[in-house]
Amino acid sequence: MNNKEDRRKEHLSGWGEDFIRKLDAFLYEKPARNIMETIDQFFDNAKGGYERIPVDIAETDDEWIISFDLPGIKKEQIKLAILGNVITISVTHKEETEQYDQTYHYYRKERKAHNKERTVTLPFTIDRDMAKAKFDNGLLQIKCPKNKQDKNFMSIE
Repeated sequence: MNNKEDRRKEHLSGWGEDFIRKLDAFLYEKPARNIMETIDQFFDNAKGGYERIPVDIAETDDEWIISFDLPGIKKEQIKLAILGNVITISVTHKEETEQYDQTYHYYRKERKAHNKERTVTLPFTIDRDMAKAKFDNGLLQIKCPKNKQDKNFMSIE
């Protein structure tokens, strides 16, 4: 090897270690930690945005039972809409956190709001006057008596 190549290798080996040391220090400083937390929260929220509200549809001899699983949700956070054979539920979940650290002298207060919606098309028309909705312990149940004749159809004479 010639002298020029030796100097180049020596220069690069020192640069790599120095770069790693500087990157490591940057990632552990407070502003960078906040950036990393923000990135983590972004991906957590993105995952939550695509999460669907689970639904079960069951049938007995005289009624339909539609159940939505909503753990951790309060009744006041739920909106229920019924139009024909379509049920739409919307859930708004708000959360507020506070942090104070005397060692690093910072205070942080965050507010988050997550909205979820699920629309389900059913194989029957719901009579809103006869349907009953009940929310208990994270489970929203809608019970609809079966119609003898679907209101969407007409008899032909």
